[in-house]
Amino acid sequence: MTNLQAIGCEVSPYCSGDNELELEKAMLSACKQAGVTLAAKEEYTLDNDRIIARAAVLVLVKYLSLSSEKEGEWSQGYNDKLKDRIMFLCRVAEVPVEEVMPNTVTTLSHASNRF
Repeated sequence: MTNLQAIGCEVSPYCSGDNELELEKAMLSACKQAGVTLAAKEEYTLDNDRIIARAAVLVLVKYLSLSSEKEGEWSQGYNDKLKDRIMFLCRVAEVPVEEVMPNTVTTLSHASNRF
């Protein structure tokens, strides 16, 4: 299995691993962030696990989308399973979740009931 195929495994089933350009771009970005160099077609090893996870995170965060919204107390919701997968991969890559994932719930309130 190559490094690109390993990234494809990590992003499945949330997105297809068929887009090699997207996966390769994510791998190059992950390598740059970590200060290492990997070849896309190089054989995957467990030593590459953190870089592969980081690249998968860079791919998956693009697939987070608003799944619900509520009026009154304003809130947002994202695909919870995808968020869980991204958080898991962040732990593997040793990347703080806050760096890659937006704040998913925001509550705004007013004080008009206190006047």
